[in-house]
This record gives sequence, C-alpha cells and structure tokens, in this order.
Amino acid sequence: MKPRELITKNILEYLSEPLLKMGFRFSKSSLSFKRKKEVFEQEIHFSLSKYNQENVSAIFWALLGVKSKAYSKWYEKEYGKKPVNNAMGGISCWNIPNWKKAIIDNEEQVHFQIINDKERANVMKVFKENILNVGVPYLDDLSSWEKTANKIIEKEHGGRHAVACDFFLIENNKNKALWALEKGLEYWTKYPNASFSNEKEEINLRLKKYFNR
Repeated sequence: MKPRELITKNILEYLSEPLLKMGFRFSKSSLSFKRKKEVFEQEIHFSLSKYNQENVSAIFWALLGVKSKAYSKWYEKEYGKKPVNNAMGGISCWNIPNWKKAIIDNEEQVHFQIINDKERANVMKVFKENILNVGVPYLDDLSSWEKTANKIIEKEHGGRHAVACDFFLIENNKNKALWALEKGLEYWTKYPNASFSNEKEEINLRLKKYFNR
C-alpha cells in the first residue's frame, strides 16, 4: 500500500468516528477534517513527508488552525480593503502544549511513522489521544476573539498586535483594543527587526481611527 493510502486509511480508522460525532467532516483530497463553530472554521490538516516511500516510510503530522470569514467581512467594512488573511491562528501539532510524542525503539518521535505494522497501533493510539484531548481543545480556544487576542499579546507575536486590537474591537472592548496597540508599540521599540515592516503603520492607523491619537 502506498504511503498516502496507508496514512489515510489509518487516520479514518482511528479518527473518523469520534471527529464526525463532533461535527467535523473529512476531505480526502485535502487530507483534512474541518468543522464550523459559530463564525469560525476549524481545520486539522495532515501533512505527509516528501521522503515517504512504499514499504520504507509512512510519516505524517498534523497542522491545526482556525479561520473566520467574519473577520474578513468586518475588516473590509472597517478599512475598505481585504485583510492579508483571515486566520485566527495555527500551529504544527508538536508545538501545542501537552502534545505527547510517540515512542519508537525507545526514542520520542516528533512526527508519526506508521510503516511498521507492529508499531502502528501504538503510534495511532497516541496520535488519536493527542487530537481528541489536546488538538480539539486547542482549536476551541482559538475559536474566540478575546481568547485569541489575549494569547497574541501574551506570546508577543510580532506583527499581530494590530490583529489582536481588531479582535477586541469586534467584541466592543475598546480598553483592551488600546492595550493591544500599546503593547504592539512596546514590542516594536524592543524588537524592531522582529516585527513585520508594516506593523507600526497598522498600529498607528488604528490609534488614529479609534482613539484619535
């Protein structure tokens, strides 16, 4: 069985039933589960190693993220143009707190290798537990304007303070929106080379538009 077929078969075998019950739908062409939650679209996308080879290697991992068309509509109404993207956020699975790594030959694995039929069930069991107990809650946390905005500020994501401000504004929380912009200016001053080139311009645009500064 070719690596993609083997991986798809096992993903469906272990994850299809529980995720479908949660409202996710699987796309074989994009190799992903997606579901709508209010105005947010959650996605679990499976990436395959380009080095996979039949009977040699079948490695995959997950990318988890949330988007919102509602943000695109709000942004276009407020600023008269489309946003660069409508992402709430996203991450590779191994960077999610409490994500457990599979163990093969007494070594922790960053990715998930299922070519060995003797190891496969254990690897897929760990992966399933990760998705259901860590991955889905992570997606739910991202599916909130305020929670996501707070996380952006807490983790000092250079280039996203203006976005955090927008998320607070959508929630009609102007105090925290201003706080996000002030934290963005602090970050810019502290790490000018780490911020995106247009971030300061975006921050100043919001300060002027919403706070007369």
